[in-house]
Amino acid sequence: MKYSKALIICFLILITSMLLSLLWNIGDIHEVLTQSILFQVRIPRTVQALLAGIGLTLAGHMFQTLLNNPLADSFTLGLASGATFGSGVAVVLGLSFIWLPVFSVLFSIITLIIVIALTTAMSRGYPIRTLILSGIMIGALFNAFLYVLIIFNQEKMNNIVNYMFGGFSSAEYNEVIYIGIILFIGIIILFSLLSKIKILQLGQLKGQSLGLNVQLLTYGVLFIASIITAVIVAYVGIIGFIGMVIPQLVRRQNQQFNIGQQMVLNMLIGGTVMVLSDWLGSVLLSPFEIPASIILAMLGIPVLFYIMITQPRAIE
Repeated sequence: MKYSKALIICFLILITSMLLSLLWNIGDIHEVLTQSILFQVRIPRTVQALLAGIGLTLAGHMFQTLLNNPLADSFTLGLASGATFGSGVAVVLGLSFIWLPVFSVLFSIITLIIVIALTTAMSRGYPIRTLILSGIMIGALFNAFLYVLIIFNQEKMNNIVNYMFGGFSSAEYNEVIYIGIILFIGIIILFSLLSKIKILQLGQLKGQSLGLNVQLLTYGVLFIASIITAVIVAYVGIIGFIGMVIPQLVRRQNQQFNIGQQMVLNMLIGGTVMVLSDWLGSVLLSPFEIPASIILAMLGIPVLFYIMITQPRAIE
């Protein structure tokens, strides 16, 4: 019953946040200009923010669950930096818009492979404890490569730098469709693996004793979460903290919920927080806009410090 109440509350808050984003200071809905703003600007922007929040939070939840580390996220694993570098390469090469997610996914997967390989070499076994350290190092390396791209491509610098501050001001329907398709497929696959992920939560040895291929499942889910992250980064840029903070808060406040219920709550809350962050960024300093990534950093960093202070044992 408590889960049902939490679900209803989260859903109502999500609807309220979307209505705020769509209708805030919209004017007369019967005017042609107002309708154009609503249907051509605000709807794709709001839906893109919703999908990005759902995808990044779900990916962060999977990273933390599989790696048993509350700091695991696309940010700390280096995947966001790799995806950004891939998008930067596509921009420098002057490729068409449709190639952005392809290069983003490609370099994100390359980053994941490098991080796992490096971690395996460092740990000489099943890579868990040193994965975050490897991700941070590889992420820093790709950020350095991106800076080199900017130096040698000054005329395209603005297009590359935009990926460093993720936002939704330039959202379009085709982007929403691409993100939505990948996210839908990813969610279906992850929920189909839910029973195996539950077994994996019991521990590596317990999972192996029950006939589960632990490493194959871990790498498979990491691969799916990486693709979701890379596609979102390709279209909206880097947005940190939401995939790290929201899953921790959900797990901390609702420890009695199973992983499937936590996944649903993470998606609802992540989508809500992203939509609200984008709305706040558009109204706080109007007519100037603050990217959603900046709003999330301002909100997420204090919350993350609070979690670290009050739950020191959860961080290894």
